[in-house]
Amino acid sequence: MNDLFSQLPENDPRPDLWNRIDKALNDQEDAQEAPFQHALDNLPQYEPDAGMWTAIESQLAEPSALKRFPFTVHRSAWQWLSVAAVVLLVGSWLLIRLASTEQVHMEYATETARPVPALPAPVSSDEEAFIARQCAQQLPVCQRPEVHELRNQLASLAIEEERIQQEQQTFGDDPALIRAQIKVANQRAEVTRELITLLRS
Repeated sequence: MNDLFSQLPENDPRPDLWNRIDKALNDQEDAQEAPFQHALDNLPQYEPDAGMWTAIESQLAEPSALKRFPFTVHRSAWQWLSVAAVVLLVGSWLLIRLASTEQVHMEYATETARPVPALPAPVSSDEEAFIARQCAQQLPVCQRPEVHELRNQLASLAIEEERIQQEQQTFGDDPALIRAQIKVANQRAEVTRELITLLRS
């Protein structure tokens, strides 16, 4: 592309070219403005009376001097019909609203959940007392890792069972809570049996 520009021939305009273009543009403007200038020159000239401006200023200064012209409003039949329709709709809406005497009462009641008796725990207090006695008498046996782990599981299951019982008191007989309580109670009984078996061996 750059090669094509270099191959273009050089051309210098004639010295009077710009003057001719400028003269042609000026002649064109003069031709367009000539009718307007002719009309302006032929306008009649008028001089107002000397006291006219003072009379206008005095009338503008006095607000009571302003005249109000009465005007008449011509309304078509369609306008009167639309006004009548709006009045009819508003009137019928008011009649319907006043005629309806229906009152809405909102009532609500709160229920308190009955305390749910806890399921009997399969682990008796005798078994827990036996575990505590055995650990007090046989301290080296309770120091074994498997016994220590089972006691920790038993403690966490007891805490979980108490939490479920508190939720049952709050939410009532929820089937999901009852299933969770049965599952925790069974796990607790199983861990207790394993712990007693280890302590007796």
